[in-house]
Amino acid sequence: FAGEATLEMAGTRHPVRVRLTGHLDPLDGNYHWQGTVFDAEELSRERVGTLSVGPNSAPARIVERTPWGTHSVAGVGAPPYARN
Repeated sequence: FAGEATLEMAGTRHPVRVRLTGHLDPLDGNYHWQGTVFDAEELSRERVGTLSVGPNSAPARIVERTPWGTHSVAGVGAPPYARN
């Protein structure tokens, strides 16, 4: 998925762009998704939040801030985007 999303962290909603992908892990049987969050400059130190794409949302964890100013995000379970 690539497009507009909302990242909510520490009670603050941030409109962002994301590029996300995922896969079913055969070892643990869970769907793991990850990607990049663009346009989120002022995030709190909180690392756990909710990522929403349209009406879908999922718990998300900010993994790191990259040298390019983007953030890596990851989650386990149903992703915030429609899977094909």
